[in-house]
Amino acid sequence: MNGWGFMAHAVMSFSVYLLSFTPLLQYYGACFMMFEVSTLFLNIHLTIEALDLKDYILYYINGMALVSSFFFARVVYGTILSINVWKELASSAVPISPIATSIVRLTNIVLMGLSYYWFSVIIMTAKRNALDADLIRALDEMDQKDIKAE
Repeated sequence: MNGWGFMAHAVMSFSVYLLSFTPLLQYYGACFMMFEVSTLFLNIHLTIEALDLKDYILYYINGMALVSSFFFARVVYGTILSINVWKELASSAVPISPIATSIVRLTNIVLMGLSYYWFSVIIMTAKRNALDADLIRALDEMDQKDIKAE
Protein backbone atom coordinates (compact mmCIF):
# COMPACT_ATOMS: atom_id res chain seq x y z
CA MET A 1 0.00 0.00 0.00
CA ASN A 2 2.46 2.58 -1.14
CA GLY A 3 3.22 4.54 -4.26
CA TRP A 4 0.94 6.99 -6.06
CA GLY A 5 -2.23 5.75 -4.41
CA PHE A 6 -0.78 6.30 -0.97
CA MET A 7 0.47 9.77 -1.96
CA ALA A 8 -2.94 10.70 -3.37
CA HIS A 9 -4.53 9.45 -0.15
CA ALA A 10 -2.20 11.60 1.98
CA VAL A 11 -2.51 14.82 -0.04
CA MET A 12 -6.27 14.60 -0.52
CA SER A 13 -6.97 13.62 3.07
CA PHE A 14 -4.90 16.55 4.27
CA SER A 15 -6.69 19.00 1.97
CA VAL A 16 -10.13 17.86 3.07
CA TYR A 17 -9.02 17.87 6.69
CA LEU A 18 -8.08 21.56 6.29
CA LEU A 19 -11.47 22.26 4.73
CA SER A 20 -13.16 20.54 7.68
CA PHE A 21 -12.59 23.67 9.72
CA THR A 22 -15.48 25.32 7.85
CA PRO A 23 -18.80 25.23 9.71
CA LEU A 24 -20.47 22.81 7.30
CA LEU A 25 -17.70 20.23 7.31
CA GLN A 26 -16.66 20.20 10.99
CA TYR A 27 -18.91 17.29 11.82
CA TYR A 28 -17.79 15.25 8.81
CA GLY A 29 -14.09 15.86 9.44
CA ALA A 30 -14.32 14.05 12.75
CA CYS A 31 -16.50 11.29 11.29
CA PHE A 32 -14.11 10.60 8.41
CA MET A 33 -11.22 10.26 10.88
CA MET A 34 -12.91 7.00 11.90
CA PHE A 35 -11.52 5.59 8.63
CA GLU A 36 -8.19 5.34 10.38
CA VAL A 37 -9.36 2.71 12.89
CA SER A 38 -8.13 0.06 10.43
CA THR A 39 -4.65 1.64 10.36
CA LEU A 40 -3.96 0.30 13.86
CA PHE A 41 -4.45 -3.27 12.66
CA LEU A 42 -2.53 -2.62 9.43
CA ASN A 43 0.50 -1.40 11.38
CA ILE A 44 0.36 -4.45 13.67
CA HIS A 45 0.01 -6.69 10.59
CA LEU A 46 3.04 -5.15 8.90
CA THR A 47 5.09 -5.38 12.09
CA ILE A 48 4.26 -9.07 12.54
CA GLU A 49 5.25 -9.71 8.91
CA ALA A 50 8.51 -7.77 9.32
CA LEU A 51 9.36 -9.85 12.39
CA ASP A 52 8.52 -13.03 10.44
CA LEU A 53 5.95 -14.15 13.01
CA LYS A 54 3.25 -15.20 10.54
CA ASP A 55 2.85 -18.62 12.14
CA TYR A 56 1.44 -17.22 15.38
CA ILE A 57 -2.28 -17.02 16.11
CA LEU A 58 -1.97 -13.25 16.72
CA TYR A 59 -1.23 -12.81 13.02
CA TYR A 60 -4.52 -14.48 12.03
CA ILE A 61 -6.60 -12.74 14.68
CA ASN A 62 -5.12 -9.39 13.70
CA GLY A 63 -5.75 -10.18 10.03
CA MET A 64 -9.43 -10.80 10.73
CA ALA A 65 -9.59 -7.56 12.74
CA LEU A 66 -7.90 -5.70 9.87
CA VAL A 67 -10.30 -7.02 7.24
CA SER A 68 -13.41 -6.43 9.33
CA SER A 69 -12.39 -2.96 10.55
CA PHE A 70 -11.40 -1.90 7.04
CA PHE A 71 -14.68 -3.18 5.62
CA PHE A 72 -16.94 -1.65 8.25
CA ALA A 73 -15.04 1.63 8.79
CA ARG A 74 -14.03 2.46 5.23
CA VAL A 75 -16.38 0.63 2.92
CA VAL A 76 -19.71 0.58 4.81
CA TYR A 77 -19.44 3.61 7.10
CA GLY A 78 -17.46 5.56 4.49
CA THR A 79 -20.09 5.01 1.81
CA ILE A 80 -22.86 6.13 4.15
CA LEU A 81 -20.89 9.22 5.15
CA SER A 82 -20.09 10.02 1.54
CA ILE A 83 -23.76 9.94 0.58
CA ASN A 84 -24.55 12.23 3.51
CA VAL A 85 -21.78 14.68 2.59
CA TRP A 86 -22.96 14.88 -1.02
CA LYS A 87 -26.53 15.52 0.14
CA GLU A 88 -25.35 18.14 2.61
CA LEU A 89 -23.25 19.92 -0.02
CA ALA A 90 -26.20 19.98 -2.41
CA SER A 91 -28.78 21.31 0.04
CA SER A 92 -26.84 23.26 2.63
CA ALA A 93 -28.09 26.53 4.04
CA VAL A 94 -24.54 27.21 5.21
CA PRO A 95 -22.59 28.89 2.41
CA ILE A 96 -19.54 27.04 1.13
CA SER A 97 -17.51 28.11 -1.88
CA PRO A 98 -17.90 26.21 -5.15
CA ILE A 99 -14.15 25.57 -5.14
CA ALA A 100 -14.31 23.96 -1.69
CA THR A 101 -17.34 21.93 -2.77
CA SER A 102 -15.48 20.70 -5.85
CA ILE A 103 -12.41 19.80 -3.81
CA VAL A 104 -14.49 17.85 -1.29
CA ARG A 105 -16.38 15.98 -4.01
CA LEU A 106 -13.28 15.13 -6.07
CA THR A 107 -11.40 14.05 -2.98
CA ASN A 108 -14.31 11.92 -1.84
CA ILE A 109 -14.48 10.13 -5.20
CA VAL A 110 -10.74 9.42 -5.21
CA LEU A 111 -10.52 8.34 -1.56
CA MET A 112 -13.57 6.09 -1.72
CA GLY A 113 -12.23 4.61 -4.96
CA LEU A 114 -8.94 3.89 -3.19
CA SER A 115 -10.80 2.32 -0.26
CA TYR A 116 -12.72 -0.01 -2.57
CA TYR A 117 -9.56 -0.86 -4.49
CA TRP A 118 -7.50 -1.49 -1.34
CA PHE A 119 -10.27 -3.66 0.10
CA SER A 120 -10.24 -5.78 -3.06
CA VAL A 121 -6.45 -6.12 -2.69
CA ILE A 122 -6.87 -7.15 0.96
CA ILE A 123 -9.42 -9.81 -0.02
CA MET A 124 -7.23 -11.14 -2.86
CA THR A 125 -4.25 -11.31 -0.48
CA ALA A 126 -6.30 -13.14 2.15
CA LYS A 127 -7.52 -15.64 -0.46
CA ARG A 128 -3.98 -16.21 -1.71
CA ASN A 129 -2.70 -16.75 1.84
CA ALA A 130 -5.55 -19.18 2.55
CA LEU A 131 -4.81 -21.10 -0.66
CA ASP A 132 -1.10 -21.16 0.17
CA ALA A 133 -1.92 -22.56 3.62
CA ASP A 134 -4.16 -25.25 2.07
CA LEU A 135 -1.42 -26.17 -0.41
CA ILE A 136 1.16 -26.44 2.36
CA ARG A 137 -1.21 -28.64 4.40
CA ALA A 138 -1.84 -30.87 1.38
CA LEU A 139 1.89 -31.24 0.72
CA ASP A 140 2.50 -32.03 4.38
CA GLU A 141 -0.20 -34.72 4.26
CA MET A 142 1.39 -36.21 1.13
CA ASP A 143 4.78 -36.26 2.87
CA GLN A 144 3.25 -37.99 5.90
CA LYS A 145 1.67 -40.65 3.64
CA ASP A 146 5.02 -41.18 1.89
CA ILE A 147 6.78 -41.62 5.24
CA LYS A 148 4.19 -44.17 6.41
CA ALA A 149 4.44 -46.06 3.10
CA GLU A 150 8.20 -46.52 3.55
